Amino acid sequence: MDITQLQTFVRVSQYGSFTKAGEQGFISGTAVMKQINRLESELNLQLFVRTATGTKLTVEGQKFLPYVNQILSLLDTAIDETRKAGISGQNIINVGTSILHPADPFMDIWKKITAQMPDFQIRIVQLQEDLQSKNREYAMLGKNCDLIVGTFDNTTLKQSFNAIPLGQYNFGIAVRSDNPLAKLSEISFDDLKDKQLLSVPRGISDKNDQLRDIIDSNYPNIKVIETAGRYDMNTFNQAVEENVPLITVTPWKRIHPNLVSVPLDTDIHVSYGILTTKFPGSKIDKFLFELSKTLDLS
Repeated sequence: MDITQLQTFVRVSQYGSFTKAGEQGFISGTAVMKQINRLESELNLQLFVRTATGTKLTVEGQKFLPYVNQILSLLDTAIDETRKAGISGQNIINVGTSILHPADPFMDIWKKITAQMPDFQIRIVQLQEDLQSKNREYAMLGKNCDLIVGTFDNTTLKQSFNAIPLGQYNFGIAVRSDNPLAKLSEISFDDLKDKQLLSVPRGISDKNDQLRDIIDSNYPNIKVIETAGRYDMNTFNQAVEENVPLITVTPWKRIHPNLVSVPLDTDIHVSYGILTTKFPGSKIDKFLFELSKTLDLS
């Protein structure tokens, strides 16, 4: 029995479904089911009743749940208190960074306001790719890092996140450097007629869905190729290898040396900011509160 199994047990009890619990943890429903099966086997208890419409806690599961919540809460407290040891009154905030979720936009702001928040210290944590997760960096929130800088909209926030807006990213089209589109100063949807276009599937981003609505309604001759989920480096490699244009956003301008990012002619923008889990803990709550006050004053 491990912590991940216990966290998954709580999610399944909350959402009543292996699939929905998997979506919240960015793993497949099958992976969730395997974790619960293993937990039940190790405990020699049946924790859930499986039905065609979802799952329901058994009597044993109902009895087990409050103890698991206590264990996870105690673990959070233990981690917080341990991290505070030897910090001389400063609270360290771990900011995750990766190729797809660079911390630069926040760090540029932090340099200007750090003197106004002397009780906090920032530590940058390099996030590694988690191939078991549908969205690696988001899945590491609250585990490997306290916060990340990323895009968000209603779809994202319906998941498991809180957000403090920092600004807006612009959409662009990334194309291979030898593609004729790379010579344009701006790309319109008309420029993409009779071409393929890589995009995330619908349901991942409200703003991206708005672009898709425009394409579906007005440009049926643009052939949209959907990726398996949110972008990873394989997506950018695919754009290069197949010479297929790709919908992109501001922080990915230089993500691949063989891709050129050209602004897309659209009034649609995507918000970005600081993302944390829904319940990040008292230290992070305090940091976000102080940060919000400081940003309002600056």
